[in-house]
Amino acid sequence: MAFVPDVAGESVRSARQEQRRQQDKKRMAYRRAIEDYREEQALRAQVGDFPEAMLARRTGLSRPFL
Repeated sequence: MAFVPDVAGESVRSARQEQRRQQDKKRMAYRRAIEDYREEQALRAQVGDFPEAMLARRTGLSRPFL
């Protein structure tokens, strides 16, 4: 059986491309998780300035009392 370099090169190339795609997928998922975390932290900081809003949410009141 003869070695065919063109076919072998293509399979190696496609394997590398697939590996890069998988790495990019993981990287993007990680990046999205970080962005979600930062957004959540920013929202918590904003809501933290209004403790009565958090209290109303916990007690089930539709409007915070003053």
